[in-house]
Amino acid sequence: MVTRYWAGIQRGNTTILPCPRPFASTDTDLLSAEAAWLADTAGRAAAQIDPVKAGYLVGTIYAAALPPDIRSRLGVYYTPPALAAHLLDQATAAGLDWHTCTVLDPACGGGAFLAPVAERLSKHLSHLEPPFLLDAIATRVRGFEIDPVAAWLSQVFLEATVLPTSRAAGRRLPVLVAVLDTLQVQPSGVRYDLVIGNPPYGRIALSPELRAGYAQSLYGHANLYGVFTELALRWVRPGGIVSYVTPTSFLAGEYFKNLRHLLATTAPPAALDFIAHRKGVFDDVLQEALLATYRVGAPCGDMHVGLVTPVDESVARLAAVGSCTLPPRPGEPWLIPRHARQVPLTERMRSMPHRLADWGYTVSTGPLVWNRHKDQLRTGAGPGLLPLIWAEAITPDGRFILRATKATHRQYFKPKADDGWLVTTKPCVLVQRTTAKEQSRRLVATVLPSHLLKRYGGVVIENHVNMIRSTGVTPAVAPATLAAFLNSHAADEAFRCLSGSVAVSAYELEALPLPPPTALRELDGELSGGADREAVEHICARLYGQA
Repeated sequence: MVTRYWAGIQRGNTTILPCPRPFASTDTDLLSAEAAWLADTAGRAAAQIDPVKAGYLVGTIYAAALPPDIRSRLGVYYTPPALAAHLLDQATAAGLDWHTCTVLDPACGGGAFLAPVAERLSKHLSHLEPPFLLDAIATRVRGFEIDPVAAWLSQVFLEATVLPTSRAAGRRLPVLVAVLDTLQVQPSGVRYDLVIGNPPYGRIALSPELRAGYAQSLYGHANLYGVFTELALRWVRPGGIVSYVTPTSFLAGEYFKNLRHLLATTAPPAALDFIAHRKGVFDDVLQEALLATYRVGAPCGDMHVGLVTPVDESVARLAAVGSCTLPPRPGEPWLIPRHARQVPLTERMRSMPHRLADWGYTVSTGPLVWNRHKDQLRTGAGPGLLPLIWAEAITPDGRFILRATKATHRQYFKPKADDGWLVTTKPCVLVQRTTAKEQSRRLVATVLPSHLLKRYGGVVIENHVNMIRSTGVTPAVAPATLAAFLNSHAADEAFRCLSGSVAVSAYELEALPLPPPTALRELDGELSGGADREAVEHICARLYGQA
């Protein structure tokens, strides 16, 4: 496919430049006749469009052809041209000078950023004669990539982008992409004005040496994109810029609190633009994503927040959301509005000192990881069995229904003699632990019915459920009042400004800014009197200072 593309873009030229050499052997003789025909057809089609779009097309085909385990291990997700262009615009707005800058993509994949970088350099340096323009690109642009095939794609489409300049200069671009494990490489005096890219995503088990080397940003489990963010700070010069496409989980997750502190104190964000939807952009990624630009050594001030809506792979629309600041203690979750209507809300939330602990509660996840106890799951009730609480027991309207609707779920559990740690015997509020931003509500809560505890003496709660439990005999806010508050639109809006992943984590729930517990007395009284949903919503909105 790549060689056919390369031949196609040179059709009509008397002198045909050979395709850049692969970094690893590619035995096309192993392809079936059908696969060879498809590759040839795709290569011909790619040759009809500009190199940046062609690189995205070929890269996504390559990524789709990878075995799922390899794609997951390498964290391969290619960036559409529209988002790559927008991230370059962010870097430009942050002060990048295209007339003098040097640029590194430390995980350059199929060249989603290197080719557009070469385009921008060519535009801003168009006054140079072709040989000098080619030299400028050759000395200012670098890419690192661990996958030799993806590295070859980067080199091919980088050269394709500057092919007219190469022809005019009478020589081709040198190899600017190195095949290496970027995590294992330390800068040796070379720093860049811009480090840009879409780093790999996914949890990774680091060696003790690597973990010690990236200790500044790590807490608990390591994620590749978090490690690559600290890595970028090593490769960028003082006063330089880092621009990345990443998941949003670092904004609030406990495992990223050291990374948040590192960024806030050394390279605070200048702009954060959330991607409005994942469909057609990163279809296999469960998390919300954003485009972020950081300025090394800049004071921690206001950052611009926007919402990017991809129209297709080449066009994206930006809507301004507003501006906001980081918390005084930067390791804490960052409160960031996703929509303009949330800007006043986040400003009020920053001045709200109360948390669930002040209401008399702590949060933990359900202790049962069901697939480790398959032999103890039962379909029907019986002697010695306890109800098993799954996430689907918490209905969207805040009711509790003891049920197990999925094929692998069972409604009861047979505890063994040493399973006391799995059993919950005291009242609590239950919250679904996994919800997506596309759902009407991120917070879905209910009260664990007391009659279940009385009848069975306890229940077993599965790991996809959060348990909000009292820290004392009588909490400052009643469980039913807490559940009603969490199910309100106002609390949901507040949580969306804090959460950065599909997980409704215990850490994020405990970090959610709340009104003082005494302010819940009105809601408690209304609930006792049988208040309807509209009245509850009105009270909760006022608790967050909303109309």
